[in-house]
Order: sequence, then structure tokens, then C-alpha cells
Amino acid sequence: MLSSPRVMLEPSVFSDRWNTEVVASHPDVEDFRLHQAPSSIATAPILASTADFLTQAGLPDGCAPFLSFRAVAAGAVPLPEYYGLPSTGHLTQFRVIGSDGAGNPLCIDTTADDIVVRLDHEDRFATTQFVASSVSSLAEALLLLHTVPREAFLPALRQCDSRAAHPDAFLPREFAMLNDA
Repeated sequence: MLSSPRVMLEPSVFSDRWNTEVVASHPDVEDFRLHQAPSSIATAPILASTADFLTQAGLPDGCAPFLSFRAVAAGAVPLPEYYGLPSTGHLTQFRVIGSDGAGNPLCIDTTADDIVVRLDHEDRFATTQFVASSVSSLAEALLLLHTVPREAFLPALRQCDSRAAHPDAFLPREFAMLNDA
């Protein structure tokens, strides 16, 4: 039996829930504030739904698991531009929206329906790891991480984005490190 496709988390629903369920619960944590992308992102080679989500809702400045999305405010610039590299080759397909705790960029892959991936900066961005099926799915996963009990996170992530819940994907591995801390 085919499952029906999930409805994308609307930007206003995410920002309302993030602000009432996460920010309001931790008023002293400034990192939880959302960064929106500038309207110029609409000219980037990304899906309209991705641009809408980033301009209307945005992503948090910083949050678990050791993530920063300050790059969203710059407008999801191409990875070579972000790092001051020559703008040639396959790296131009990646638009930086954030980074993990080790400084690896989290990017929108414009050649793969705007999935979100992590690139390893230590091997010159040759290794990618799946993060989420979309920016909206990533936002929903972050919301889950901050609002559901730890034991409920992975089952809830499977419902939100089954591919992001795969053991080799980024979020389950980072989540395991949170649990070890």
C-alpha cells in the first residue's frame, strides 16, 4: 500500500510553534531566535517552497544538536562563495544554510530537489551525508528534537522524514551524541 505524501510544514506554523514551544520555554537562550533569509533568495536556483520557508520562517541561530543556521541570513549563498573558493565544479550546486558543531556546512543541494546535506570540510567537501528531505522537514525535525521526550524523537522523526531517520543519516548520529553527553 502506498502511503500518502506528507504535507509540508508551513512556515508560519513552524515559526509560531518554534516561538511558543521552544523560545518561550527558554527565554534566556538567545540562540533560539529565528534567522530569515533576505528576499533576494528568491532569485537563487532553489525551489520556491524552499525560498518561501527561509524568508517567511527561517531557521534558528543555534540549537541542538550543535547546529548553527546564521548562514540563512546571508541568503543561502553558493558553497564556493561562502568559503572564498573558485566558483567552478560541482560545489556550486550547494547553498550554505548552516553548519554543525565541527564547522561542516549544512547545504541545500539544488540538483536533488533541495534536500539538505552535510558536507565534510576536512576532505574538501567530497563526502556528503543526508540531513533532511527539505528545509521544511529539517525545521520540523528540529522542533521535534526540542519538544518531544528523547525516547520519542526517533519514532517521531520517522513519521516526519523517514529518510532523515535512517541510522546513517546526520540527525540520528547527532542525536546519539546528545544522549551520550
